[in-house]
Amino acid sequence: MACRKLIALTVALAMAAAAGCGGDDKPRAAAPSGGPDTVATSTQPAEAPATTVPAEDDGVDRLRLSLPEALGQTIVARWFGPTPPRSLLARIGRGEVGGVILFADNVDQPAAGIRRAVARLQRAARAGGRPKVLVMVDQEGGIVKRLPGPPRTSAAAMRAPRAEGRATGRMLRRLGITVDLAPVADVAHPGTFLGTRAFGRRPAAVARRACAFADGLGAAGVAPALKHFPGLGYAQVNTDDAPATIDVPAAALRRDYAPYRRCATRPGTLAMLSSAIYPRLTGGEPAVLTPAAYRELPRHDAWPVTISDALETPALANEATPARRALVAGLDLLLYANTEEGSANAYRVLLRDARAGRIPRRRLEQAAKRVLRLKAYLGR
Repeated sequence: MACRKLIALTVALAMAAAAGCGGDDKPRAAAPSGGPDTVATSTQPAEAPATTVPAEDDGVDRLRLSLPEALGQTIVARWFGPTPPRSLLARIGRGEVGGVILFADNVDQPAAGIRRAVARLQRAARAGGRPKVLVMVDQEGGIVKRLPGPPRTSAAAMRAPRAEGRATGRMLRRLGITVDLAPVADVAHPGTFLGTRAFGRRPAAVARRACAFADGLGAAGVAPALKHFPGLGYAQVNTDDAPATIDVPAAALRRDYAPYRRCATRPGTLAMLSSAIYPRLTGGEPAVLTPAAYRELPRHDAWPVTISDALETPALANEATPARRALVAGLDLLLYANTEEGSANAYRVLLRDARAGRIPRRRLEQAAKRVLRLKAYLGR
């Protein structure tokens, strides 16, 4: 379908524009295409001629995306083993996956093998006329680190967080990894499960140190993901292992937003939404599912792009439709960290929901365009 090629073309143009191309080689936006599932907000008629995209315009806002294409951009999948399976590559080629997350079983191989695996993902996207997939990893340092190499210490022990972030970003970028699900931006409080994963116990110090690490990643061309908003600094259990309720005053939680106020709105930044429950801030349901949590998050224009914590987790086990609810609430990227089948099944169910109107078209388009804008930014 023509719309499929429009996505890849427009993102490529955005990359060229951001790189500062000039002279007679100014990028041009393709005329939009339509279809029964098309999501369209542009007022430009379908038969209009191509128009010049100025250097400061990445062209994403003028895209027309079908529902399957828009939904695909929101899905982050995983696989098992060192080599991506054909099933995942086929889904990428069909536009059903916008990103992948790597775990130890994927990267337990020489660097050349990791690069080959990532290259296969991107070839599948290119062959299908799709934008590049985001490639993510948890590389915080300390006890949460998938790859050998930087960062050399835990967040708590990090003396030069910007330098560590930059070294980490350079290593990841050489492997083709474009998103680090770090830094932890939570402010540690007594009894927290975070331990040395947190940069400190004072909001100002955590903001300074976590944002320095994020700056270092960004300087190396890797997107940082601040986590876990609205904060897990008071949590005594990890939401990956069990449900968590953080029953502290809203004012106390908001004091800990300092890292997000300082650097979450910078271009090329993500924020991970927590699956914990905050009764006195966002109500009695997990934050990732509640519109109130997204209203609390400092935002500016398209930034930060929001991503869930793992959706296949005990913290959300009692929720019948967590992915749909998260998308409707304001989430941009759905993270499936347990199985490849989890993300594939979710795509099929969510597509039915979208076609039935249970996910507003405008919300799904907004999420997809935020993801595409991040991809364009990383390709600059």
